[in-house]
Amino acid sequence: MECKEKSIPATENRSCSKKRIITVALALVGLLIWTGCTRKKAEEEYLIRVRSHALGLAEFHQAVEAAGEEAFAGDRNVEPAALNDLRMRILNQLTEELMIIAFAADHRIKITDEELDSAVNVIKADYPDATFEETLLENAVSFQFWRNQLATRLLIEKVIAKELIGPVQITTDDIAQYYHTNYPQGVPAGENADDINRRIVTHLRRQKAESAYKEWIEKLRQSYPVEINRQVWNKLIGETH
Repeated sequence: MECKEKSIPATENRSCSKKRIITVALALVGLLIWTGCTRKKAEEEYLIRVRSHALGLAEFHQAVEAAGEEAFAGDRNVEPAALNDLRMRILNQLTEELMIIAFAADHRIKITDEELDSAVNVIKADYPDATFEETLLENAVSFQFWRNQLATRLLIEKVIAKELIGPVQITTDDIAQYYHTNYPQGVPAGENADDINRRIVTHLRRQKAESAYKEWIEKLRQSYPVEINRQVWNKLIGETH
């Protein structure tokens, strides 16, 4: 595993582009979590497993492919070392996400149907007429699959908000220092001071949560050991040599 600086899985603004709607379905939270498959099938097919939650090779390929389209911008001659580096980064992030999902299950943190429906409606509102459905069809993604993956993403966001962002304390000194650094001449004319204060508090909460994430995820790793199917992983890495 890499030992790179950890960062909180992205919790993007709900106002999204057509590209992002597919990213929600297929990229780093494109997980198919198995809980009811047979032991034999799970042993043969899983790549990553945290307790009863597992990620299969097909889902991993989907995540790498989606991330690769952005990372390599259509380059058809990607160096094997660069591809394996991408695979390792995706493996690390998906591993962390599986731990968070397992943590959510143990602590009964869930996404309600109402929360999911609301998020779906917000995203669909950005698409005129039937372009939302057309975008899914163009990318061979069913609405139900996309909805399920959105639920997974929202669950991860909910855990992060509860465990890291919510408990953060922002002091008046924190805000004063931010103003001193970013608004040395004072609030620009026409700006609403209350709105700026709210944005600053949100930003500082996120910043402090980012700083706490590395320690938090490492503690989580102690309680939720990760199993990597080395036979499958080694074969996968070897495909590029």
